[in-house]
Order: sequence, then structure tokens, then C-alpha cells
Amino acid sequence: MAASFSSKRSLPCLLLLAIFLHGRCSSATPRRIAAGDVADTDGAMMVERFRRWKAEYNRSYAAAEEERRRFQVYARNVRYIEATNTAAAAGGLTYELGETAYTDLTNEEFMAMYTAPPPVRPDADDDATTIITTLAGPVEEPRAYVNLSAGAPASVDWRASGAVTEVKDQGRCGSCWAFSTVAVVEGIQKIRKGKLVSLSEQELVDCDTLDSGCDGGVSYRALQWITSNGGIATRDDYPYTGKADTPCDSANLAHHAATIAGFRRVATRSEASLANAVAGQPVAVSIEAGGDNFQHYKKGVYNGPCGTQLNHGVTVVGYGQEPAAAGGDRYWIVKNSWGKGWGDDGYIRMKKDVAGKPEGLCGIAIRPSYPLM
Repeated sequence: MAASFSSKRSLPCLLLLAIFLHGRCSSATPRRIAAGDVADTDGAMMVERFRRWKAEYNRSYAAAEEERRRFQVYARNVRYIEATNTAAAAGGLTYELGETAYTDLTNEEFMAMYTAPPPVRPDADDDATTIITTLAGPVEEPRAYVNLSAGAPASVDWRASGAVTEVKDQGRCGSCWAFSTVAVVEGIQKIRKGKLVSLSEQELVDCDTLDSGCDGGVSYRALQWITSNGGIATRDDYPYTGKADTPCDSANLAHHAATIAGFRRVATRSEASLANAVAGQPVAVSIEAGGDNFQHYKKGVYNGPCGTQLNHGVTVVGYGQEPAAAGGDRYWIVKNSWGKGWGDDGYIRMKKDVAGKPEGLCGIAIRPSYPLM
């Protein structure tokens, strides 16, 4: 978690982050525990639990005052996690919360650090057209991918095919869009050319002029930039730093470890079309990744709560269905970029085909896109 913040962050966010750094995208849930509900000392068991958590995630604080504050936040979060898990069955939740690398953060701090609303005009998500540009010109008709057939396989997991690199960590930079973009290019290259190569998110952060570095972006714009640039470098050639406002390393722009012919947007608000797209390759999507439950997700099929204020880019690398004995819920397999210390080793399973939600849970079907090769 050594990455730094973007200098473009708003003052409120910077104040929250400065406090923290000094020490080191439906169902009812329990009420959120207020700050005053936890005393400075929360009992020997909680203190010991905090000690073990710090050791597991290699967390330390520079000042005793900051450690006390972080202990209070940790204790409140643990109590919320346990209360939510206790009420899960009655509340209709199909997942569990747990301690992660971010249990010492308030949800406000977490949101400020790890999400960033992409700069997109309000009507862009409903635009049925797709910009597909190569150095040689358009490659096909500019239209969205629409496939409503039931011909897709019952389950897909591109990890099993070796088309997904290990979970990465964006750090404290709003570069999720770059990670989801790189993941889909890595995937299609493995599928089409048989080689899995870890590609450079930092090249997009530094050089992609269509997006905003650590202040957010959109995967289909990043795919357009990669196409126009003629390709993208490896992570080894252009390492990730998570820093904003650093000059583009132009010497590496011609080091193309992967090239794409263009990109296509999936028809918006169509989980059927998204499933058919994912059957062919990993797909970049945007979701609303807010709220305490998302922050503390640990395992199971996430079924909310969340809305459609898209603020986080992730990658759908497959889909499947729980056994009937476990509820039979259909789900998307989603690769995140918050490291393996979050969620289910860095992944989350999100409920698929939610009745009455053509946009999908957390807006997952609003803005999908994938590269052409």
C-alpha cells in the first residue's frame, strides 16, 4: 500500500488521508455504530484481536494518539461486521463480512482513498454507439455488442483457463479504471495468442490523455488510447508506482507487449448481453463500490446494498451459480484491484440476473466494454 495520492484530490479527501497517512462500483442491514459507541479501551480481547490484525496486515502507526484512534475505528468496524453477520439470514444477505486490510478505516476514508468517479458526461452510459478506432481507421460498424441469446455456457471462469493475472493493488490512487482495462487486454491476449503477460497500469495513469490518472477514468476510453498508441508495455518495462502527475515515460510508449485492434461497448443495461460477452473474454465494467458492507465483504454472493453511482472499475472474469442447496444464486466473478487482503483473495462474487434491475447489481451492466484483437 505504498502508493501516494493524486495532487488533484479535493481538500476534504486530503484532510482525511493526511490523518491516516501520518500513521503509516437491497437488503436491510444493522445500524452503523456511532463513534461514541466504542471507548478508548475496548476490553482485553478486542485489544488482542487488534494486535493480531496489525501483525497480519503489517500495520503500524507513528503516534500513540493515532493508534488509539485506529483502534476505535477497528473496534467499531468489527462490531458492525459481527452484527451484520449475525443478522444476515434474517436480513436476506447471501454473503459474509470479515476483517480485511481496511478494517481500521472509516467508510468515508475508504471511499476517499479507493474509489474515484470516472469523468464521463451524464448521458454517455446510454449511448448505443461504440467508438472503435485503429491507426488504420474504423474496423467495423460503430455499434454496441448486443446478444440476447441463451447460448452462452452455464458457467465461465477465465482464471481456470489461465487468462487472468494475479490480483493487483492500485494503492491510494484512483486508477481502478486502468487496472480493469489492463486486465481485459491481458485476458484477450492469452485467449488469442496463448501468452499471459502482466501489462502496465502506470502507462495508462501517466500517458492516457483521455482519462485522469489517479482522479479516475473509464475503461473504454483507455482501450481507445491503447489502440491509438499502437499497444501497451509490460508492467516490468513500465512499473506501477500509483503516483499521479508524473511525466509520461515516452521512451516506453513504443514498447508494445500487447496490441489491440479496437474495442467494443456491450449494450448497456443488458445482463444477457454481458454474459454472452464474458463467455468470450473478460470484460471491464464499472460499479458502485460504496458502503460499509462492500468495504468489509469477505465471501459469498454479494447482493447489496448498493446503487448505481458508478465510482469503481473492476473486471468480470466469469460467472456461475451456487448449488441448489446453497440457494442457487447466479453470480458474476469479479476481479478487484484492492489487493488480496480485501474480499475473497481480492475477488467478489456479485449477484447476477437480479429481478427488476436491468442495470445489474451495483450498476454492473451499465458500462461494460472489451478489447478487439
